Amino acid sequence: MKLRERMQIKLILKSNAIVAASLLLAGIAWAQDTSKKYQKPTTPPQVQVDPSKLRQPPSGPSFYISPIEASKGMFSILLADGNGRTVAGSFSLQQVEVFEAVLEAAKAFAFTDEKAGSSSPITTRLMDQHEWSLFVDVSKLGKQSKFYISLITPQGKLTAFAGEITRDSKTEEPSLLLLDALGKVQEAKAAAKPLQ
Repeated sequence: MKLRERMQIKLILKSNAIVAASLLLAGIAWAQDTSKKYQKPTTPPQVQVDPSKLRQPPSGPSFYISPIEASKGMFSILLADGNGRTVAGSFSLQQVEVFEAVLEAAKAFAFTDEKAGSSSPITTRLMDQHEWSLFVDVSKLGKQSKFYISLITPQGKLTAFAGEITRDSKTEEPSLLLLDALGKVQEAKAAAKPLQ
């Protein structure tokens, strides 16, 4: 190797060493600077909350439906059985319209004497032949009609007791999960109309 080549190699090595050292020093200076800026977060002050003003989670079976804002024409549905088990899924407007029709048919069927057992209950399943994600079983014995709502999603299947009625009682308006679910489906559809 010629002297000139050796000097060029030494010069390249020295300049690389200088660049590496300056990068190392810059990194150390930056780390020291950021550690000075970091302050330990302070804990928020404790707030006293009146337990009587807290919302209690619903007890018993429940049904929830809401339009999904990020997905036009889609709805989120959750069914809880009252024993801590839930199932949820996303459904299209067309599916929700089918669910509404099934819930209305179950309500109408429950108030008739058709297919009512006298010694043991007779259970009739109401569902759409093409949409099996939500269906209602109506079990009739004597003048009693009991409802069971089932929801099937990729997450799983769940059946929840949806209440009972006495068919010949005209004075009471039953407060049933079935009627609550029907009302919530209708409200969710109405709320989604401006989104569509």
